[in-house]
Amino acid sequence: MKLFILGFFTVIAVFSIGAVGFLKLGLAEVQADVSTPAWEGRLHRFATQASVRRSAPKIQNPIPPTDENLTAGGKLFLNACAGCHGKPGKPAGNNPEYLPPPKFFQAGTQYSEPELFWIVKHGVRRTGMSTYGVFYSDDELWTLAAFVKRAKDLPPTVLAGIQK
Repeated sequence: MKLFILGFFTVIAVFSIGAVGFLKLGLAEVQADVSTPAWEGRLHRFATQASVRRSAPKIQNPIPPTDENLTAGGKLFLNACAGCHGKPGKPAGNNPEYLPPPKFFQAGTQYSEPELFWIVKHGVRRTGMSTYGVFYSDDELWTLAAFVKRAKDLPPTVLAGIQK
């Protein structure tokens, strides 16, 4: 048992020293004009998803997803979000400075409405996702979260309403 514990702590120490050495030697790419390595993107998405799940409110969206509310959320989306995330039928390009933004109209999202509300309200560090809680009320953020959650399968009336 002593050897197992000694081996365990040795592996942890070697891994930690290796990680610090990797960073201290400048081997980690930090250039904004270089594509993010796949492993770094996966690690960041994993950490982001875990943090959002832990931090998001544990309540249901208090704003019902009526066509009127989804249209209001869609208009907010077109005003503040479409530049990075694209518009219905028109995906946005990738900005090489950040991890690629989710393309909600093509892929949907795995996040719940409360998680989307939290992301939009607080932003996500080092992704280009700014905080919008200072610009919009909670009710507006909830309508936006409802819209984004349903972006892949929006009713035609909502699509027509946001394109006016």
